[in-house]
Amino acid sequence: MLHSDVWRLPGPGGYVREIARRANGGQHVLAVLPRFISDDPAYSDALAVATLNELVESGQRIYPTSSQGPLVAALGFNMTGDFDDSPVTVPDLLTHRDVVGRVFVCNAADLEHSHRMELSAFLERLDLESRLGRASERATMVFLVGRDLIPGDPASVATVRLWYWDRVARWDVAALLNAQDFGSCGGDVLDEVRMEAISEIARWDLEFAVALAHDWSGGELEIAQILRNRNLPSPPNTPIRRTTLQRPPEALLEPWDQGVFEAWHGAPNFAPACITDALGDGLGRLLWSAQARVLMPWLEVRRVRVEEIVREKLGPARMNSSADEFRTRFPGVEVDVTIIELGTLTRIINARLGRTDFRLRTTTQTLLSARNRLAHLKPLTDDELRELVQVCAWLD
Repeated sequence: MLHSDVWRLPGPGGYVREIARRANGGQHVLAVLPRFISDDPAYSDALAVATLNELVESGQRIYPTSSQGPLVAALGFNMTGDFDDSPVTVPDLLTHRDVVGRVFVCNAADLEHSHRMELSAFLERLDLESRLGRASERATMVFLVGRDLIPGDPASVATVRLWYWDRVARWDVAALLNAQDFGSCGGDVLDEVRMEAISEIARWDLEFAVALAHDWSGGELEIAQILRNRNLPSPPNTPIRRTTLQRPPEALLEPWDQGVFEAWHGAPNFAPACITDALGDGLGRLLWSAQARVLMPWLEVRRVRVEEIVREKLGPARMNSSADEFRTRFPGVEVDVTIIELGTLTRIINARLGRTDFRLRTTTQTLLSARNRLAHLKPLTDDELRELVQVCAWLD
């Protein structure tokens, strides 16, 4: 079920739609997949099914076998259904009366070894023959392949290569986890932080994201041990440079094939579990990113609620005079007097209400402590998170 869900997500689904759009426009498509997808029959099969669904009536999937002869003959037999006179050459295959105007999808994972050995040469010939005529007067083919099966010459007007690169983003992880019933449907902020942390840690590894959602409770020591146990290969000493090419760098194709190197929101990255630093300060930075994304707005909502309570208790005049007295001022810096930030609120409460409203004082100090830690790139511990939510529960 997971594999079919992946191709419905916004990013991977966009890849499927791009394949279909190019094919419907008359270009042959080589969907170049990392090895962990291309060699996984369930994963690549789900992509083939999704592509066919996007092609609607124009698409047909083909399953050539070695018993039907060489690759060209086997393709011709599958594409035409002409048992007596199926095409055995590439030109005839492209222009046979039964195939013109149609799109055929072949998953290289379905091919037997002998046909896989023929595939690269066939794709090269397919491209050369397709340059000679109009796209409307021939068949169009889509191949789901690994990089080791594509021809060497990438420049072509008849064939496009669509690399599965930079196709997964943070919102894809969130959508998948919600589809798998792991999302924070109840609105619990601790669940939201955990889900956000999963997207930071697993990133494009969607199977790992689902495993974390199932097994990880949210603790920092626990996730550090999980990452150590994965025992992923260490990254090579190869400089990583941002590129405008829609494909992985040539020098890092092997890590990309393994699923440990990808573009994450446009920036090429190794998976956090590959990097030694990810188990030290790097892991803390990932957890901080997740917490800050969820908690900073959450903290601000509660700051506003605390300000409303204090203003109600003190009255407008006393509140404004207290804010003016305790507000932090910096020479040459204009302060927005309409906002009473947490530090000022804490000082007002300590001076005006602290002796009579212990709960309000404790809540504000807890909010301030959490805000200050996040503002200085320091994640809250699991215990600190739970204490924060518990102390502020009365504000909801």
